[in-house]
Amino acid sequence: MQEYIKLLEKNLIILVLFFLCSCNNVIDIKEKEVKVINVPNKNYRLRIVQLPSNATIQSSIQVRKFYKNKEDEKVLQDYERYNSVDTVHLRNDSTLVMVVRDTISYLGEKPDTMFLNIK
Repeated sequence: MQEYIKLLEKNLIILVLFFLCSCNNVIDIKEKEVKVINVPNKNYRLRIVQLPSNATIQSSIQVRKFYKNKEDEKVLQDYERYNSVDTVHLRNDSTLVMVVRDTISYLGEKPDTMFLNIK
């Protein structure tokens, strides 16, 4: 009986270690910087970031605002279900125009144009 309990304990430890190692990969998100935009006459910049999908989130494109360093970033907008950015430009220094698409959707690769007020 004691041998059975020791074997059960070993298997449980292995199972817990395997679970912890696999959860670390689920939580770790590798973001990809698409573009950094200098905003004229402003003391901040915009950063466009692509976040890939995994077991807990869908792919998305984020627009972030930051000042001198990237540690003080603020997410202005999160566009879920998109994984590709075609074009990005500023209109009149106050509106970000971005063409995004989902390249893996069953609906096709039809692009969408997003307008974000950044005043």
